[in-house]
Amino acid sequence: MVIKKYAGFFLFLILLSSCKSIQHISHTDVTYQIMKSDSLMVPDATVTNMIAPYKVQLDTVMNEVIGTVANDLYKQRPESSLGNWVADVMLDAVKKDGYTADIAVVNYGGLRIPSLSSGPLTRGKVFELSPFDNMIMVVDIPGKILDTLFQKMASTGGWPVSRGVKMEMSNKMVTSCLVLNQPIDTNRIYKVATLDYVANGGDDMKCLIPLTRIQTGKILRNMLIEDALRLKAENKNITSFVEGRIINH
Repeated sequence: MVIKKYAGFFLFLILLSSCKSIQHISHTDVTYQIMKSDSLMVPDATVTNMIAPYKVQLDTVMNEVIGTVANDLYKQRPESSLGNWVADVMLDAVKKDGYTADIAVVNYGGLRIPSLSSGPLTRGKVFELSPFDNMIMVVDIPGKILDTLFQKMASTGGWPVSRGVKMEMSNKMVTSCLVLNQPIDTNRIYKVATLDYVANGGDDMKCLIPLTRIQTGKILRNMLIEDALRLKAENKNITSFVEGRIINH
């Protein structure tokens, strides 16, 4: 029969496959060497020459002194001199453009550098502080939701707020909060200037998404530059201090 005829051949294949050796890696010596990425970079003369004129122009713009900082401004929680300056500039700028706003709020992560040193302020340093094209919105926030916003701020240690806010907190909870020298009125709509990132739900503020808002078309970074240039033209310096807007007990 055919099966008997090829039985021996099949048996030979099985024995052959069972005898096939399988190699395993039982031990490997590994060594590591630290290499700096810049040591692998070789400047391309063609590219360098091509961008050189643009770099000169960019450096000229970014190194322009647009104002003078009178005292070191720091980013800190729960309140900071740097945060107060940014929030106040935002509030003043939207009012100057004709918008109604009660207060301004900036998320803590919206400030991208830890400090501004006293002395000349360059345009490039403001770009470091606010590198993103954050648009300013004025959001109509009911008192109940505004209270939620302040509770969120307290839970994370505090955000920059403009003048007009007086908040006390303990154990990351709001214990007292005044807006325009009055307790938050749950029946009132507050007009709050803030970044589009926050207004669109960033930093876990999804409760703001459905609220009515006005897009001012203004970018925070430009507001800061304009304020510095205005003060410079008036022979004034940029000053800001911790005032007790947010107190952590």
